[in-house]
Amino acid sequence: MDIEDRIARRQRTGDRQRVVLEEEPLSPVWHPEEPVGRGSLVERLLDHFDPVFDGRTPPNGYLHGPGGVGKSAVTVALADRLSESLSSTGDALYTTTRGASAPGVSFVRVDLRRADSTFEFLHAVLDALTAEPVPRRGVGTDELRDRLERQVRGTGPVVVVADHVGEPETVDARTVAERLDAVDGAFAWLAIGRTSPEDADLPTGTEAIGVEPYSRAALTDLLATRADAGLGQGALAHGAVRRLAEWAEGNAGIALSALLGAVEVASRAGEDGVGDDAVDAGMAAVPWPCVPLGRVLALPTNRVRTLAHLVDLDPAERAPVGDCAARIADRMDLTASTVERFLYELAETGVVERVRVEGTDGPGRPPSRIDPRFPTLAFRRLVRRKVEEVPA
Repeated sequence: MDIEDRIARRQRTGDRQRVVLEEEPLSPVWHPEEPVGRGSLVERLLDHFDPVFDGRTPPNGYLHGPGGVGKSAVTVALADRLSESLSSTGDALYTTTRGASAPGVSFVRVDLRRADSTFEFLHAVLDALTAEPVPRRGVGTDELRDRLERQVRGTGPVVVVADHVGEPETVDARTVAERLDAVDGAFAWLAIGRTSPEDADLPTGTEAIGVEPYSRAALTDLLATRADAGLGQGALAHGAVRRLAEWAEGNAGIALSALLGAVEVASRAGEDGVGDDAVDAGMAAVPWPCVPLGRVLALPTNRVRTLAHLVDLDPAERAPVGDCAARIADRMDLTASTVERFLYELAETGVVERVRVEGTDGPGRPPSRIDPRFPTLAFRRLVRRKVEEVPA
């Protein structure tokens, strides 16, 4: 946060007793324009992409590291900044939210959590490369591939940055490569995932770029920056920031999820700051290991709604699975059998966990309880805000 940002923040504070001034900087699924503490990674990615500044195709790459180390944040920010910097030279960098003609070298960022099928993948790439809207209905995968081939024919290289490869709901890097190889054009790709290069089944010649967890100091700086941008003056003590950074063990996603959960607790209680008890509650609402909220929120709408009702149930109401499903179905326009199927599918992918309930009487296997494997307080706040933003 620079001096102008700090002054503007003081000017808009108004009521100094407000806990939250801006929601976005507190969210673990929001990425800032300037990622904190990742300058060396930016330099390594610029080295990898260096051929594009001469209009040449860079090598295929695999950016890997554990969750919450800034992989997505850096690639999102780098895409935006390179787009601005290269546009004056005739080159361009695009994301799947920005469409335009594509002279020279083009970059396309695709979030596989939201565009995992072959159709959605090709649609996202084509939509980023053309100013014309790309239809979703009335066209098939083969036609999309033909349109993409015509779009890139005679142009410079297209670099596809495929985020979140190798998750339970997404494809791996080799599948990304095969989809692009099936299109007649000069494509390169950078896949982003958590799996080590040795276990990722990468195509030959892929350059691997590793990312380490944040240091405690870097994560403290990141949390302080986000808290300064999102919370009222003095709402969070620096000691609490240091405690969150130490507890999160280098994972910014986990730290921010706990922080947002703490904000939710303090806001519900009508507090004028985020105290130690709220921070404790925020951390307690983050399970270990933890499914990132970005992955949860990218699930189909009815599954997100099912999870929203699940987290509102007391633990005792989440067992057995059939009864849990019935309680959720009573709050939705879905049948209990449909909800039960959702819960079993979510358990298979690790979003929730079936936990055996010990100490129950009766014959047969003990019943199972459904426990969320994601940050529940932060999820509740993000889902509620998402619902509130939908026009009536």
